[in-house]
Amino acid sequence: MCSAHHSSSAGKALPPPNPYELAKAWEKGSLRCPKCRKSSSLETFKCLQLNDCPHCSTPFFMPQRIRDYFLYEPAGGGGMGSVYKAVSVKYPDRVLAVKVLARKERMNPPNIHAILNEALVSYAFKDSQFVAACLDSGFADDEYFTVMDFIDGERLDKRIERLGMMPETEVIPMAMHLLAAEQHIFRRGYLFRDIKPENVIINSCGYAVLLDFGLCIPLDAARNPTDEFISGSPYYMPPERLLGHPEDAYSDIYSLGMVMYHALTGHTLYDATELESLAKKHVAKMKVSNLAKMTNMSSGMAELLDRMIQQSPEERPQTFQEVLDALKAIAG
Repeated sequence: MCSAHHSSSAGKALPPPNPYELAKAWEKGSLRCPKCRKSSSLETFKCLQLNDCPHCSTPFFMPQRIRDYFLYEPAGGGGMGSVYKAVSVKYPDRVLAVKVLARKERMNPPNIHAILNEALVSYAFKDSQFVAACLDSGFADDEYFTVMDFIDGERLDKRIERLGMMPETEVIPMAMHLLAAEQHIFRRGYLFRDIKPENVIINSCGYAVLLDFGLCIPLDAARNPTDEFISGSPYYMPPERLLGHPEDAYSDIYSLGMVMYHALTGHTLYDATELESLAKKHVAKMKVSNLAKMTNMSSGMAELLDRMIQQSPEERPQTFQEVLDALKAIAG
């Protein structure tokens, strides 16, 4: 697999500081402003936040070390916490992504369990180039954290938003990569259960990489559901989850079909009103025809997607390999 990281230079902008050099300065107790180049004591700054330089008022990010990891730049986040770019002597020449649990979430023990369990589960999937699995996790320096490789690329939802709709020639290989990721997870005894554009990154090599394992559970638990709470994005969630029925490969196939449809058309198959209507009518008992909505795609793709997103699980492809073979046939 090619590197997930790349860099570029343009104009006369100053290059970003070398994170290892930044770490050395940080350990000595001072940092230099990237604009005025004047040094200031770390005691005047708040870690993992933007701080104004006391000399020129330029805002810059204050790094922090958590165990073996030096977090030097924000890289996104969500409800559970924030993600930062990091480096470590444990993984030389690699840029890492460290997720830190939000302080407000630390009052809720289930959230602590969730972030650490997600890391533990995903560690089993680290041998696939299409899965962003966890490398490390724990509690150190008063923070709960997880570590994975930083994926340099574009999140699928952002890509769809930017392009409007993606061509079939791009969606087919993307779907093949995601099927490989799902198959890899499935063979290790788990079901991913959260395929949506926000959980897919197209990296700098053009590979689709699956991330976020918060809903991933063992196959036995998926096939014998006991959860009282329904989790997942309603636009991509298989209908059997709404009904508390067993989930299997066919459930992730449904979600992947919904993601492929979104990528090909630029919008989700159902809007909020339709989703509410389907839920009220107990979706799994309905026969819904979606072919009329399958525009802007080949007939072969329309037929495959129509099978993947059938309301009744038994009417869908039952294995990831079956979908992969169909995609290969469409690609010719």
